[in-house]
Amino acid sequence: MRVLVTGANGFVGRKLVRELLDRNHEVFAGVTSFDNDNDTIKTGYLDILDENSIIHAVRDFKPQGVIHLAAQTMVSKAWDNPKGTMEINVHGTINMLQAIKQYVPEAKVLTIGSSEEYGLSGKQGVSLTEETPCFPQNPYAVSKFTAGQIALQISLKENINLVHVRPFNHFGPGQKKGFVISDFISQLVLMDQGRIEPIIHVGDVNVKRDFTYIDDITRAYILLLERNVGTGIYNVCSGIPRKIEDILFYLMKLIKIPITIMKDEKKMRVNNTPLFIGSAQKINTTLGWSPQKDFYVGLEETFEWWRQKHIIEGEQ
Repeated sequence: MRVLVTGANGFVGRKLVRELLDRNHEVFAGVTSFDNDNDTIKTGYLDILDENSIIHAVRDFKPQGVIHLAAQTMVSKAWDNPKGTMEINVHGTINMLQAIKQYVPEAKVLTIGSSEEYGLSGKQGVSLTEETPCFPQNPYAVSKFTAGQIALQISLKENINLVHVRPFNHFGPGQKKGFVISDFISQLVLMDQGRIEPIIHVGDVNVKRDFTYIDDITRAYILLLERNVGTGIYNVCSGIPRKIEDILFYLMKLIKIPITIMKDEKKMRVNNTPLFIGSAQKINTTLGWSPQKDFYVGLEETFEWWRQKHIIEGEQ
């Protein structure tokens, strides 16, 4: 299958492109900057706010499948720039779908949303299903919910096979700072190397969240693309609540020095929910997907990636 991946230089995008190639798909990696030195990957400029770049990519490559990852993905940045977040996440999705409608209406499309779309429904304290009402509570969540709803409406009107995916928290090697596990590990590694003070500043570590390793996330996306799945919404999650404090304590055991934990009010999120987990029953029943990577092995692999990254950066 010819597969166009937007946001191919991102955390998930890089992994996804490699996995697609390993499964013998022909991939066009849409990027806004060229820092990939793998000449086996067909890479091209694609800015989802630049309609001409989208048209060129879609018209020339003629994808049979599209995985739309390009987005502004951080809640904190969305609060700082809600307008820009809406532009990228909503208008960018519309731009992509208009090009698909015009040039490859038969292509299968995955739009990547977020568990944040469920928002206040998380306060019910139960596993969130695809039928759970959405009450998004921050600009990022609103942008993803809006993009997903518009995408589904366009797909129904234009008879496009579109799957809107709602992944819950995910982590792994390559994830940038700004997400809880990568933030913890990046700091702990520097502390272990004696490069920063052994004090870690945290928000609310008593909440419980649903985490899935990057390999399982990309496998779910590929299955949703490859298999005969009708238009609709799919959660991708573990369904297992994990307390943030427990994750931090486990990671602290991977280093050899004592760490002081300090609460930081600036890291406390508005409308925080004590328990926020998803149900993967739909994707499990439909495709047989469930997470395969042991959570703690995933933490250790991510820790080792950050350790190597900081060693290299420290030598420069």
